[in-house]
Amino acid sequence: MNKLTNDQFGELVQQFVEMQVDNMDTKTMAEWITDELIFQYGKLSNEELKERVECYDEELYDELVDNVTQQYPKQLNQFEKESPYDQIPTRY
Repeated sequence: MNKLTNDQFGELVQQFVEMQVDNMDTKTMAEWITDELIFQYGKLSNEELKERVECYDEELYDELVDNVTQQYPKQLNQFEKESPYDQIPTRY
């Protein structure tokens, strides 16, 4: 195995990533980005996340907090389908 300098290693990584991205379809790319953003935002403190969300939209953080803390069950949107298995209680 060749010993690479830091610059060479960085170039190797960049070329490999470019090849992977070139071979991704839009759906795969969206899934990858979604997973990465969830991972990155999940590492933030509540205040850091609040700041990030408010930079995106000043009123959005309060709306999202309301969505996740409301007492009512989540309503499925037109793209979500309720499975009959959702009604089966699990035992653990």
